[in-house]
Amino acid sequence: MPIEDDMHTKIVDAICNLPVTNLSTLSAGEDLYEPYVWALVLEAAERMGAVISLRDRNGGAPGSFWFRTQPSGIASVAHPYCHALIEFEGCPALEAHVGIYVSGRSKVRHECDVAVLFKSEADACRDNNTHPRCSKAILTVECKFYVNATVGVGHGRSFLGLINDIQNGERYFVATRASSSVSKLFAKHNKEYELGLSPMSPDLETRLRGSFEKAFRDFKSEFA
Repeated sequence: MPIEDDMHTKIVDAICNLPVTNLSTLSAGEDLYEPYVWALVLEAAERMGAVISLRDRNGGAPGSFWFRTQPSGIASVAHPYCHALIEFEGCPALEAHVGIYVSGRSKVRHECDVAVLFKSEADACRDNNTHPRCSKAILTVECKFYVNATVGVGHGRSFLGLINDIQNGERYFVATRASSSVSKLFAKHNKEYELGLSPMSPDLETRLRGSFEKAFRDFKSEFA
């Protein structure tokens, strides 16, 4: 089975078999990869006790799900974009998005392929047509889908520059292809990463999901 089919299956499972408006098994791999990683984030949250619900831009339950395939502002009305609401008992509500911009410490906007942020921040940004502050994103993931190419050191260095502006913390880099040079770079700088990640590597899925679970564990501990 092609990797695109496996990613699509994981995505559909995460949205409880809702129709996906703009993605299918025929979609480009790079368009499926970010929602696939987003689905792993939701799995981790659920395993840590969260209640997950699906929402449209207005906070309603969508009849179908529309994923971003190009980065845009969280307030964008170009399409009926959807997201997941993550609720832990006794904690502020969170939202999980694909392909939104966040504002760095320098006030420069940065794309986050996957981002989990406070719902209160997301609501304020939708109301005011602004980008979420990076300090309000508890988890972000940079996703790179490559089939024939490899992840280069330049990608790794770019990621290090990015997280310097959007603050250290639960900032992850994942890619479909392994790279010893990039692994060494991230290990040297003590950064979170998973290279070679795809549905064809269930052990790596489990390891990354475990890292996400730790992030949610730490979030919950702040409000215990």
